[in-house]
Amino acid sequence: MKKAILLASFGVGNVEAKEKCIDTIVADVKRSFPDYIAAEAWTAVFLRKKLAKLGVMKKSISEALEELLADGVEEVIVQPTHLTQGEEFLKKIIPETESFKGRFKSLQLGKPALFANGYEDYFSVMDMLLPMNELADGEELVMMGHGSPNIHNVVYEWLQQAIDSKGLPVSIGVVEANDHPNKNDVMARLKERGTKKVYLCPLLLCGGEHATVDMAGDEPESWKSCLEAMGIEVRCNTSGLGEKAEFRKIYLEHIKEMVNK
Repeated sequence: MKKAILLASFGVGNVEAKEKCIDTIVADVKRSFPDYIAAEAWTAVFLRKKLAKLGVMKKSISEALEELLADGVEEVIVQPTHLTQGEEFLKKIIPETESFKGRFKSLQLGKPALFANGYEDYFSVMDMLLPMNELADGEELVMMGHGSPNIHNVVYEWLQQAIDSKGLPVSIGVVEANDHPNKNDVMARLKERGTKKVYLCPLLLCGGEHATVDMAGDEPESWKSCLEAMGIEVRCNTSGLGEKAEFRKIYLEHIKEMVNK
């Protein structure tokens, strides 16, 4: 019986970031689950088009599942590489996957990396998420996630609650201005704390344009520029979480749960 694991990613417009943060997950899956075909899909249409112009072709979830059906695959695990149950997961991954129910002998949908039912669920993954060992003397950590444009993504609030309960010098925010805690929320928090030095890192799977431009760019509206305008000394790291083998293990554990069902 043919079995497959379909890794569903948002995607990234930078080929180098793709290789470091998404291709590494695919390689991990191939190595950890050799009895399964490892397939890929990207949910962001504009990123599929952008990469196609560079000769890198990616399928949608529906296209990838249709191809697996045509290849005679009977059992499929769809594992999102998205960090949260945000808008992309709720409005694209779930509906597209569910539209294939009954067409495979077995079709399972996995959990995003930071799946949780409350802030306590994040204690077990803090070490994988927070580069506390990279902080210099007097630095506080600021991590910028994505957020959701049209619905509130409570994950980032819960993560901040978990961090604060441990008394860690860490502030979490999102790039989406309509979600929160957004950039303005983070700046207000740092001002209240009297923060002087910041280590700025992405809370993103890939270190693409959100990390290099929105977060660490030299434009006046970037997080780095806004922090510096407050008189805060800023040091940046634009590496995505997908570059960390420890973090990628979260996806492998989610897949193992479904394999063992």
